[in-house]
Amino acid sequence: MKEKLRDFIKNKKIISYLIIIFVSIFVCIPLCSKYADISTDDGIQHIYRLIGTFSSLQEGNLFPVIMSEFCNGFGYSWNIFYSPLTAYLPLIFKIFTNSFVICLKLFIFATIALSGIYMYKLVFRITKSHKASIISAILYISAPYHLTDIYNRVAIAELATFTFLPIVFIGMYDLFKENKKSYYLAIGAIGLTLTHNVLTVYTAIFCLIYMIINYKKINKSIIKTVLLKVLIILLCTSFYWVPLLEHYFATTYEVFIPERMYNVNTLIESKLSAMDLLFGRKWGINLYLGLPIVLGIIFTFIYRKRISDKVKTYVAIFLSFGLASLIMTLLIFPFEYLPSFLRMLQFVWRMLIFASFFFCIVSGITINIFIDKNNNKKALFAIIFVVYLVVVVNSTKQMTKIPFDEEKYLKPRPVSSRTLKVHAGCATFEYLPQKAYSNLNYIKIRNSNVIIISGEAEIINENKNGTKMTFEVNNIKDNVTIELPYIYYLGYNATLTDKEGNVSELQIQESDNGFCMIEIKDIESGTINVTYEGTTLMKISYVSTLAGIIILLCIACKNRHNVV
Repeated sequence: MKEKLRDFIKNKKIISYLIIIFVSIFVCIPLCSKYADISTDDGIQHIYRLIGTFSSLQEGNLFPVIMSEFCNGFGYSWNIFYSPLTAYLPLIFKIFTNSFVICLKLFIFATIALSGIYMYKLVFRITKSHKASIISAILYISAPYHLTDIYNRVAIAELATFTFLPIVFIGMYDLFKENKKSYYLAIGAIGLTLTHNVLTVYTAIFCLIYMIINYKKINKSIIKTVLLKVLIILLCTSFYWVPLLEHYFATTYEVFIPERMYNVNTLIESKLSAMDLLFGRKWGINLYLGLPIVLGIIFTFIYRKRISDKVKTYVAIFLSFGLASLIMTLLIFPFEYLPSFLRMLQFVWRMLIFASFFFCIVSGITINIFIDKNNNKKALFAIIFVVYLVVVVNSTKQMTKIPFDEEKYLKPRPVSSRTLKVHAGCATFEYLPQKAYSNLNYIKIRNSNVIIISGEAEIINENKNGTKMTFEVNNIKDNVTIELPYIYYLGYNATLTDKEGNVSELQIQESDNGFCMIEIKDIESGTINVTYEGTTLMKISYVSTLAGIIILLCIACKNRHNVV
């Protein structure tokens, strides 16, 4: 027993992970308070999104994309349009608690700890130094913008991105190592795509540049590996991008309208000055690099000759990437003239996520050189730790004066004349059909019954329960057009059963108000049954995702000896 304990203590990797977990717990201490309010900024939307997704699952929906209680009970979809991982993974913690807020807090802690662990893995691959890897991991966990995402913005999707960025670049590092078939690149890219598709685009650009830099090492084996990983990524994420594209071609949704998701003036206003990067606080949030990272960058130039030749190339690459990211946040950079798919970033200071990532790699390496050069290592570690304490304390959001009350969020507020632009549960209604968005007043006053748009008929015995509904149509004269009490999203299914028991499928179209609409022809009466079953393409995409996961698991098992 003593020998096992001794071996455990001597295992530097395990000790490193324990240190990272300890720092992660320390960073999350303010979240443990009942006075911690994580409903600010993006937080309220993520809380409602969890509630809506869970309710959809409870209703028995195979595709939990329609949140039936939202938008006055007409149904609203986040998960078709917004990367879905942050709606599903936090719900895993429901096995420990009934609180959605606690689920979200546990998910935040998990992302912080994993981001540190994978940063450690990445830097250790490059340097083979446990100390440099730990320093980079701690820098990354406590980076001011990381803390801003936790306590000021409660930006859950960006927090998850902090975890997947190092995984992607572990994969990029492994890609150019002889005989290495690491699957990290696929896992990281899948995670990014299902977490924050806009940041995924920027990550792909950095990866492309990384490959161009290493073009001399590219061979047939690497090309085959990349193509295989692209296939796996497309398969595993198909349950998200296939329905997204299907809706893109079906009708006009607000989110797809050019410049709907960003504003040029906002882009310009979100730019930072050089002083902001050192001491900045803009729009009530902290937007600076932090002293430890700045010192690490300075040490990079001071101790450049002490950096080993094997590591120097990576330091140069990541330092360049970090500087490029930083420059893109500045007033001097013409961000507003970039292609529209890059302007979808919305806020220029979001590039700090990349600057923090790349600089933490470099700073961990160079701070380690600085510490090794001095004799009083313990004192230096203590100074650095005190700096982190100051950063954490200054970055945490002020607590509320009364305990946070989750109960008031469990039921979405109705859309009414008093509803603000940023409506709890629906953000800015950007996932509505354009017709529905243009008729918000109609949503506010419409009742939850079916409405006859044209023709004559009698509607009786209406029974609506979530995304399921039945009603009878009698005394139909000529052709009748009926608007259903559901916002128009693909996947609703309507059938008509006549008196003889014959069942026929009705085509669902979009009404002028952005709701689901059906036409009934050549029949006098019948029973209408409406359900949400998803489209055929959605069902195929789920099978494709399952196939991709199986392939990825097979590759993981085959190459498990490559895992570090």
